[in-house]
Amino acid sequence: MTKSLVALAAAAALLAISPVHAAKPNSAAAVCTNDGIAKADAAVMGMTEGDNKTKAMQEMTSAKSSMTQQDAKGCASHMNAAMKMTKMKPKKM
Repeated sequence: MTKSLVALAAAAALLAISPVHAAKPNSAAAVCTNDGIAKADAAVMGMTEGDNKTKAMQEMTSAKSSMTQQDAKGCASHMNAAMKMTKMKPKKM
């Protein structure tokens, strides 16, 4: 339980700083790191099962793909979309 709380807190911190970073050039690269992806993944995995979790998982897959293609803007965009879904109420499938 402690690990999931830490992961959730890390994801919340990532969300809190992401709008600040989005305004700066090259800031997407700072968010789209292996560590950033891991923290976001942990937050998504902690979500309640449902449509929002499925969509968030798809966004994270797209973020990882963008990261491997060195598309920092695309990666950041997909990660931000996934993180927004972690704050939504669960939708049943």
